[in-house]
Amino acid sequence: MSAQDQHGSRGYSVPTGRPYALKELQASLGSLGDHLRELYDGAHPAEYDTIADALYVAFRTATGLAPAKSYTGCPEHPNGALDPEAPEGWGRCLICNDRRRLGERHRGGPPAAAGEQRRLGYPVPDPPYTLQRLRTYVRAVEDQRFHLGLSSPAEDFVRIADDLHRAFIVARELSRPRNASGCSEHPGAPIDPDAPPGEACIFCAGRKRRAQRSPQTPEMLPRIRRGERRQLQRRFERPPG
Repeated sequence: MSAQDQHGSRGYSVPTGRPYALKELQASLGSLGDHLRELYDGAHPAEYDTIADALYVAFRTATGLAPAKSYTGCPEHPNGALDPEAPEGWGRCLICNDRRRLGERHRGGPPAAAGEQRRLGYPVPDPPYTLQRLRTYVRAVEDQRFHLGLSSPAEDFVRIADDLHRAFIVARELSRPRNASGCSEHPGAPIDPDAPPGEACIFCAGRKRRAQRSPQTPEMLPRIRRGERRQLQRRFERPPG
């Protein structure tokens, strides 16, 4: 039944909670474009935290307006088992992935190219994640929200929820600490200004300095926890008797 027929029939009623959820969605997306326009290429990851939080709140609101997604994201097995070892780009349905593995094994060829990866039914864009891509997704969301109303079909809410999830994934990846120190062990570590080139990680540089100390260098004893007694090593043995 179309939206016009629903308006004309006496049995039509607005779903419970839709007016409040729709108002909350419009409010959460109101100033998002202004914050996004203030960003620039190379902005600090912390500047994306506010945008990622706002997108996640809007996404959760949109999921409440849209019909429930399937657990696996699979139209054939919506409530099936999840594949804990799903390859990159595959779905999460264990049954379909087993079929795909058996088919590739019989054919003896490489895995076929999969479509857009989905996480619990929502699309996950592939990298690279850039500011321009984030603006594209947010612009698509803003174009859709102006046409949303109390009588909008469920497909419109599904579409804006998918686009919000794409935008949230990009903003979340842009908000991660970047490896400015070049250290694979501590990617978000501060930079040591006194360290030689290639050893800018302040944690690794401090560890290296401690290893190069001479045995006679005084070392601060660790802090004693409450209720514990420190066992001091005697420098001279006590004479017997």
